[in-house]
Amino acid sequence: MDRLRILHVSEVHWGGVVTLLEHFTAEQVRAGHRVHVLAPTGMRTFSGVEHRTWRIDRGRPWTAASALRDLRRALREVRPDVVHLHSFVAGLLGRLPLRKALLDARVPIVYQPHSWSFDLFTRPSVRNAVRRWEARASSATDVLVANCDDEVAEGQAAGVDLPGRVLGVAVDIGRFRPVDPTGREAFRAELGLDTKHVLLCIGRLTHQKAQDLLVPAWERSRPSDTTLVLLGPGDTDDLQRLAPSQWGNSVVAVGEHADVRPWLWASDAMVLSSRYEGFPVAIAEAMACGRPVIATAINGASDTILGGPFQPAGAVVELGDMAGLIEQATRRIDDADLWAAECAAGRQRAEQLFSPGQVAERLEAAYREAIDVHREGTRSR
Repeated sequence: MDRLRILHVSEVHWGGVVTLLEHFTAEQVRAGHRVHVLAPTGMRTFSGVEHRTWRIDRGRPWTAASALRDLRRALREVRPDVVHLHSFVAGLLGRLPLRKALLDARVPIVYQPHSWSFDLFTRPSVRNAVRRWEARASSATDVLVANCDDEVAEGQAAGVDLPGRVLGVAVDIGRFRPVDPTGREAFRAELGLDTKHVLLCIGRLTHQKAQDLLVPAWERSRPSDTTLVLLGPGDTDDLQRLAPSQWGNSVVAVGEHADVRPWLWASDAMVLSSRYEGFPVAIAEAMACGRPVIATAINGASDTILGGPFQPAGAVVELGDMAGLIEQATRRIDDADLWAAECAAGRQRAEQLFSPGQVAERLEAAYREAIDVHREGTRSR
């Protein structure tokens, strides 16, 4: 089969999107494809991949002009067979109505939202405008790829009329693996965690991840002798005010860490408080490490944690139900048999569901479909 020139475009440089990119590109390089990544400075580099700097800051809209120039230059120099746009800003700039003049209308576009952007906004007028944009941008897209069925269905309900292909998420189950109780205690000592139990919440400190809901609920009611660790970049000032008695005591924010495994190994379970997601890699990583996951009912959570022929690997509560989230987490640390059964089930699910090779095969099939769809569309035009 012919080799492809692939250009990935991402506005983020940390977190689950980058983890998926690392798996995607590793498998693509292994298959002999020529792989390029356009991303902001600060992203770790991937072996065998040509990295290009993208001067974009999604918190600073005025950087869009330089970002468009960078994108146009990358398209001209790489001459990709397919462009894979990751997340909202890349999807916006790569699918503008003026792309024929600014970019290159001849390049097949694959779009991966990594959670739909309209979930970000609380004002109905803004949310509806973004929904309309995503629906309209379908005409500039050849194939939609997503982490789970729920994410595809959510887009279709918003008017995104595209072929939707579910990839799943990829985890290196050799690197993300369980450790025995002795190893867990060793990692706790190394990380300075001295309580009997540890719950881990991984993610940027943002509205999406809903730490602003979790922290005050923890302030009101929490399991005894337990530390809640918030791992991820972001400003902690507002969160600190939401837990005046527990911040720095039973709530610890440890910032950004390139390797999350020691924190997973040190934990009893992972809690995910998000308002919305496109199914986060952190769930798969926790399950691969043999840690129960207690999550809100985000896209893909019920299917992955509870569904299928396997035993449950944790619990799912309603969106926004922080009391329920903490209650379910407390059940796991109080019931050793339940905890052990879900640890084993999580690992079993990870081995069956999160193979990077299988995810890469689905993605390559989506690329080739996009190339065919684009070619046929061009002929019909």
